[in-house]
Amino acid sequence: MNLTKEQLEKAKKQFEEDIKNVDEDDVQYASKKGTTKINGMENSIPSVLLKMWDDIKLMIELLTDYIKGNYKEVPWNIIAAITGAIIYFVSPIDVIPDFIPVVGYLDDAAVIKLALNFSQDDLNKYAKWKNI
Repeated sequence: MNLTKEQLEKAKKQFEEDIKNVDEDDVQYASKKGTTKINGMENSIPSVLLKMWDDIKLMIELLTDYIKGNYKEVPWNIIAAITGAIIYFVSPIDVIPDFIPVVGYLDDAAVIKLALNFSQDDLNKYAKWKNI
């Protein structure tokens, strides 16, 4: 099952709008809520997120290290994109609400994929820094 073109465009538009206004509070929120959500889902990862699960965790770890001041070697636009994607991911109400079985995380996966495509080089540098 896939997103319709309209659903994908709506998710993309919401993501692009969200990242325009990201601030330090949003980064902290995404770090905390993202950590809570992935910890709660670790034993029941939705199949649509399975292939990118390690990347989602890496994005959240990057935000956490950024907030703590441990890792600042990343441009703000990358932090904003990752923050926007994680906030979208932790929100239960989005283009397709997460509680809808099977399809509830399709839009989240699409938004996370957008952020991953945009930030992959910086995530690779971060993973190397973390020795992952």
